[in-house]
Amino acid sequence: MEDLLGTGGTSVVWRARDEVLGRAVAVKVLAGSADRERIRDEARNAAALSHPNLAQVFDYGESDGTPYVVMELIDGETLERRLAAGPVPPDEAFRLCAEVAAGLAAAHVAGLVHRDVKPANIMVTTTGAKLVDFGIAAPAGAGEERVLGTPAYVAPERIMGGAVTPASDVYALGVVLYKLLAGVLPWPGETTTGVVRDHVHTPPSPLPDQPGVPKPIAALCMSCLAKDPANRPPARFVADTLARAAARAVLGEPVARTPRWRLALAAAAVGVMAGAWLYSGASPLREPSGPSGPAGGAASGAPPAATSSSSSTSSSAGPVTVAATTSNGPQQGGGAPPTSSAAPSASPAPSLSAAAPVTFTSDGGTAAARCADGRAELTAWEAARSYKVETVTPGPAATATVTFRHGNDLVDIAVTCAGGTPRSEVTTRKR
Repeated sequence: MEDLLGTGGTSVVWRARDEVLGRAVAVKVLAGSADRERIRDEARNAAALSHPNLAQVFDYGESDGTPYVVMELIDGETLERRLAAGPVPPDEAFRLCAEVAAGLAAAHVAGLVHRDVKPANIMVTTTGAKLVDFGIAAPAGAGEERVLGTPAYVAPERIMGGAVTPASDVYALGVVLYKLLAGVLPWPGETTTGVVRDHVHTPPSPLPDQPGVPKPIAALCMSCLAKDPANRPPARFVADTLARAAARAVLGEPVARTPRWRLALAAAAVGVMAGAWLYSGASPLREPSGPSGPAGGAASGAPPAATSSSSSTSSSAGPVTVAATTSNGPQQGGGAPPTSSAAPSASPAPSLSAAAPVTFTSDGGTAAARCADGRAELTAWEAARSYKVETVTPGPAATATVTFRHGNDLVDIAVTCAGGTPRSEVTTRKR
């Protein structure tokens, strides 16, 4: 052992040297009477993964009965410390979260859920972000006898005793992205109990408009924070979208442009161009302009409430146990039962090429969709005046949906594929 790198509630990390391979490494040693199985599981979980945005594990062993893990030595600082030094520019926030999302996508493909995504577990290096500490990772679909994690970043379904899923990691990453862009958490809770209750019951405060944060990225962030895990985008989608936003920010290009799917309705030649553009992977998320803009409202109304530093910054001492139940159950929607319209309020325009999206309209807004390998994918969506985008499940999936809201009135556009052609069902209901 050479230098002490850090201490936590369950372990101590030292800088050391691998005398066999002649390289510097980090050695994580179990502290005191902490759970020996947890550090062994961490080694096994992390060792099964190989990705540039995940810390690599080299070895596991025991010395005089004390377990230790030999890991990649990361030259950098935690994102938590980076935040303490001052605001993070939007383009840097996009890049860092894109890299973490890419690492999470690799873990999810391997069937692992991290369960403790937070700034203290993200290392910022000269070569990119690295997600560390798989100490409480679990197989996707596993149940939880007790909820482990840092309260400010625990998804609502985990608090309510749901199964471990990749969507829970996406939720935590959405909290991280929100905090990087807004400087505060998305909820006003100032105590652990308050934060936990907010996760389950309180809609996140809308991300405030600010220079350098395009509307599509704000919409993506809010989609990650959806209460229903089915309405959150997958980690790979988040990674790709944020990576494109970061690249465009560096090049000085706008992220949100006039939707090219509109041009596909004009002429066949433009439809072919739109198809090529979509297949290039440059399709943007669309979010309406502000209340006075041409497209209607933003995702919600009030500015975010201030949060005390004790609730918005997690401790580096490691994860804590969160109560698996709360005093009140999840809020249920009220009002009249959903009523499905017989057909969309406007028939879809014919597709002019195999890749060109089809446009569907409703009282709440417009959505464009296409079919790929029998799965529906939303390529663009826009709220009508006085409506706002509530949730989006863009796909590709058996059913891709977007929900628009005006007060307590909700309008859903659900798109499926039949014979390679998008079909929609428009539903109006009360919140």
